[in-house]
Amino acid sequence: MFRFANPEYLYLLTVLPLLVLLFGLNRKAGRKRLLRLGKAEYVRRLMAEVSETRVWIKFALLIGALAIVVLILARPQMGMRMKTDTVSGIEVVVAMDVSNSMMADDVEPNRLTKAKQVVSSLCSRLKNDKVALVVFAGNAFLQMPMSADNVSVKMFLDAINTGMIPTQGTSIAEALKISNNSFSAQKDVKRAVVVITDGEDHEGGVEDALSELKKKGANVYVLGIGSTKGATIKNGNDYLRDIDGNIVVTRLNESMCQQIAKAANGNYIHVDNSNSAQDQLVDELNHLQRSELNGSAYEEYNDLFPWLAIVALVLLAIEVVVQPRKSHYFDSWNLFSVKTGTHKAMLLLLMMTMSIAASGQSATKIQTHKGNISFTKKLDSLAVIHYQKAIALDSTNFKAHYNLGNTYLRQGKAQDALREYEKSAALSPSRLVKAGIYHNIGVINQTAQQFDQAIDAYKKSLRAYPNDDRTRYNLALCQHQRKKNPNQQPNQQQNKDDKQGQDKDKKDQQQQNQQQDKDQQKQQQQQQMSKQNVEQMLRAVQMRERETQDKLKRKMQPAGRRHLEKNW
Repeated sequence: MFRFANPEYLYLLTVLPLLVLLFGLNRKAGRKRLLRLGKAEYVRRLMAEVSETRVWIKFALLIGALAIVVLILARPQMGMRMKTDTVSGIEVVVAMDVSNSMMADDVEPNRLTKAKQVVSSLCSRLKNDKVALVVFAGNAFLQMPMSADNVSVKMFLDAINTGMIPTQGTSIAEALKISNNSFSAQKDVKRAVVVITDGEDHEGGVEDALSELKKKGANVYVLGIGSTKGATIKNGNDYLRDIDGNIVVTRLNESMCQQIAKAANGNYIHVDNSNSAQDQLVDELNHLQRSELNGSAYEEYNDLFPWLAIVALVLLAIEVVVQPRKSHYFDSWNLFSVKTGTHKAMLLLLMMTMSIAASGQSATKIQTHKGNISFTKKLDSLAVIHYQKAIALDSTNFKAHYNLGNTYLRQGKAQDALREYEKSAALSPSRLVKAGIYHNIGVINQTAQQFDQAIDAYKKSLRAYPNDDRTRYNLALCQHQRKKNPNQQPNQQQNKDDKQGQDKDKKDQQQQNQQQDKDQQKQQQQQQMSKQNVEQMLRAVQMRERETQDKLKRKMQPAGRRHLEKNW
């Protein structure tokens, strides 16, 4: 495959015919001036050593060298080769609690948001390490597989909320099992598991999961978030209440977190409103020995400009050697005998050097570079302006489109980001870059639960680069989520069970009403009953009513889910 990396410089080739025309007119005017000295035959004899052919040859050599300089600026490339980055790092699995108790505000702004901030800071400071995300409550599942892509990690992190897992509780054992299965198959790699939880409603069964992690040599760090004094949980305009209607107060189970860390030969870290937890965790992970990790493969084109530079230098050398006068002696090979030719060669070399030094400094690249600087400084509004100027100068600049999409995404404008990503993917000449862009499109749509669009983007990414296991995993996960999404594919069995439960609840309610009627009749018949007996009967009726309500609540739970006494 042949291409030019900077084809905009090829427009300079249109200047060459103009130079040829001006040189020809100049030579013609020179001949007319010579004819003023006398007849053409006499003038030719007086200038017998002058060669018009050699003058044109020297000019042709200069024009050829200049054309090659233009081609060098356009950076011709042929073929491609695959490279694999190898970095030194560790594998880290972050297991985050997403139960309702994580919405308590005993840390600012709340426990879940603070946990996200801790993980985001961790990803930013672990440059070459791989990170995976696991979320858990009553159940656990892998949110993002092991990856060194910090951008994707933060995107998945933003999508985490307490509604991801309907079954409430804190199944740390299940989270540890999923974390253990999330590590790569690569050997001799240092591994770590970071569990962020408040420890509320711990369900046990951690010992077996910890023993499996010890076999893999994984270090376990438990981050306890919250306060032992307790806090309430916001639920709209009210507070979360238990089955009895009492306001829930959730407390950090610090002793349990410490026991898990001690059993895993790890460390317990308390998360408060300061940044000390992030610093301590990063220090702990930095003490782990780094190993060579297999990075992602990418394509690289073979540049041809070094060979063209050699050809240009050869043409310049020949131009210097060729003299404009005829000579039969070796002194005609003196490179410094004709000052004019030397000056031209030096001028052309200087022009080539300045042109190469100025390569990449076109108006489009300058605006793109300014946009990159603004993006790095988090000046998103200014970055958008620079990227839009770059696109206005060159609408085919896929890098400007892609960077503009990144800026929109950080501003929370997902639709605008998707539009720019689509344009960038269509313009990208590299299959690997195209695959990466479509992967990001899939991640954004999957986060927004637009599963059909996400699946289509993942398929496009795999068509461009079929060997990306990360995209293949996201595709399978997205297809699974689409099947489980009740808005797209209702669970018939669950609906059937709910209907049966509602019918049975109605029957229980009828029985309750009948029983109450009987009790009322009995009360009328026994007018002479003592006050103590009446109170006992009322208590019995209330107990039966409460049991019926409990049955109603249990029947209203979806089929296949565990019933927990706590809903936080």
